[in-house]
This record gives sequence, structure tokens and C-alpha cells, in this order.
Amino acid sequence: MNILITGGGTEEPIDTVRSICNFSTGRTASFLAESLSKAGHNVTALMAERAVKPEEKGICIRTFKSFQNLSDAVESLCRTGRWDLIVHAAAVSDFSVDTIEMNGKTYRPGDFAKISSNSAPVIRLKKNPKIVDSIKKWCKENASGTVLTAFKLTSGASAEERKEATEKVFNSTGNAGLSPDFVVSNDLSEITSTSHPCTIWEKNGKIAAETQNLEELASFLGNIKGGSR
Repeated sequence: MNILITGGGTEEPIDTVRSICNFSTGRTASFLAESLSKAGHNVTALMAERAVKPEEKGICIRTFKSFQNLSDAVESLCRTGRWDLIVHAAAVSDFSVDTIEMNGKTYRPGDFAKISSNSAPVIRLKKNPKIVDSIKKWCKENASGTVLTAFKLTSGASAEERKEATEKVFNSTGNAGLSPDFVVSNDLSEITSTSHPCTIWEKNGKIAAETQNLEELASFLGNIKGGSR
């Protein structure tokens, strides 16, 4: 299969030295990329600049920094490539910086190199669109029958809360044809150095698989055919 994997976290710039970011390391995406490449698949890994990068030879690695960088790169790859599977595991910021207010004046990110430490800026955010909601549309314009797998990370959530969170991912566009084929649900409270349990949901509300570690998850992904196993 031709597989595209995104991983790591976006950074939303405030000035040239400060940004809003998250704790994603990209380790999960990197591991999956290496495992799927070793299994004989053609893998392109679109990784955050600061993320852990896959080291397996033969993987095509591209990088992104901000939400806009990632969105532009995914759109370009979807429109120009033919992907059997896209694994969207990047931790994408829900918000970007819209304006910065200082001393009664309003600025845009990039209007200055570095905010003075003597200032107390007010940072106003704007909501980013969901990249996952557009992936199927971008792929269809290239006549590609791509299977899309999204990730939903929760933290300390109950089983019902996790299910509701995945349902929101499936139903975000209101168009079943554009929603992911699978959503991988995992919870931060259960992830350790040796264990990474996941529940893989289908858009029909059924559980496709439950895996206990990333090796099992990679095996599931590597055997996806036409939206099902």
C-alpha cells in the first residue's frame, strides 16, 4: 500500500521566538511509519519539525511547523498522490493566534520579532478548521479510494466519554462520505513506555479491533483493505 502518516504537534507562532504548542512527540506516528515500512508498504511521513522522526530507510519524510503548514502539505499530497491509507495522527492545534494587543494597539503574528518582556500582551485566538474533515474531499478530487484513519486522544476519560469523542470525529462534517473510515481512540492515562492500548472504531459505531500496543495497531493498519479488514 501507499501510506501517508502525519505525526507530531503543530506550533502556532506568537512572535519569532514564542509559540503555542502541545506535548505531542510524534513517537506513535514514527513507530507506525517504521513498522509499516518494514512490512513492505511505501510510507510517506509528514512530521512536525520538533517531532521524533522515523529512521527506517526508504521512508519519505516531510516536515511541518504550524497548522497552516500542515494543512497545506496534506492538501498538496492528497491532490497529487494516490494513497491507499492515510493515518492522521498529528496533534493539530484547535486554535491559532489571530491578534496580539499591547499598549492599546493591535498586531498580527509576525508584525514584530520579539515581544518585550516588559509588556503584558493580550493574545486573541481564532479557531482552526479540522484538517481531517477535508482529507477525503482532497483525495476524491484525485480519484483516489483512500482509507482514512484518524486518532482521538483523551485524558482520564470514561469508556462512554471516549466513545462520544470518537462519534464527534465521525460526525464532524455531517457527510458520511467525508468522515474517517476508522478512528483510533486512546487515553493518555493508559499510555506507558510498554503499553499503548487502543480501541479502533468504525463509522457504523462498531469496534473494529482492540489493540494493546503499537505493534498490534501497526498490524491492524497494515491489513486494512478498502475501508475494512
